Amino acid sequence: MAETNDIRDLAYLSESDIQKLNFVNASGSYFFRKYYRSGLRSHIFEVLAKNDVLKETRGEVIDGVRMFPRARPKKMFRILRKRFENKEKIFHEIERYHILLNFLGKDLIAESEEFIVDYTGTGESQILLCGLQEYIQGEILDPWRFFGDNYLKELFKSGTHRESKLLDLIQKARKNIAKFVKRIRSMIKETGYIPDLAGIGNLVLTPEGGLKLVDINNIVEIKFNDTIFIDDKGYPSCDVSVEVLSMLERNIFQNDLFMDDPLYRLFLSKKRKIKVKALEKEFYKNL
Repeated sequence: MAETNDIRDLAYLSESDIQKLNFVNASGSYFFRKYYRSGLRSHIFEVLAKNDVLKETRGEVIDGVRMFPRARPKKMFRILRKRFENKEKIFHEIERYHILLNFLGKDLIAESEEFIVDYTGTGESQILLCGLQEYIQGEILDPWRFFGDNYLKELFKSGTHRESKLLDLIQKARKNIAKFVKRIRSMIKETGYIPDLAGIGNLVLTPEGGLKLVDINNIVEIKFNDTIFIDDKGYPSCDVSVEVLSMLERNIFQNDLFMDDPLYRLFLSKKRKIKVKALEKEFYKNL
């Protein structure tokens, strides 16, 4: 088990370790469970009501049958792995999240309450950036498999919908994806930034046909030159995110002329994509 008295050991936080952190109230009504999709940039924990956890483990009798309903998170608690030299750098990080929120709006992003904590486990104060993020229930939208309405139909089939309801959900999802593409394009044009769209699980389709971006911790600058930007983890997130955007746009708008756009003409050229694939391969090899 990780000892939490050293900032380096935060890399190995477990469910029991988080209760020992000085900025977590372990005596409250909530239980923290490590989320199975904790990313490269954040530790992620489900914030669960303790009563819901008890029902999950001990069960509850419903109509004479003992059921074991899985506890649904009230929030997602994130602790960024990145270490900040001062508060100004943290404020800059939070400002980039607000850029994302302002352009996408509450309907297309998993909202988060960002806050700073004073970590004292090393015997001295160190600042960490955390977030209490909206929990989004739904199915992962995998842009690499998104080919037509059949893909969306399979995602929504897990629910018990009539055919007419299923078609309505597909149309609603397509409208929300189109809205998402347009707002990302607007954000690129006005700010020169793009969020990380590359990771599997970064985009979630809700049961109502909504679309939410849940990864808000990697917003990168787009530079219109031949240099391929590598993020702090060594991944070509800018180029791959542009490629994902192009796949969504092509699928939704059915427009083969979009390659005339300067953004795609630069980032999706055959020569550049070969270099990006090589960088991706190197990244996964070093994980």
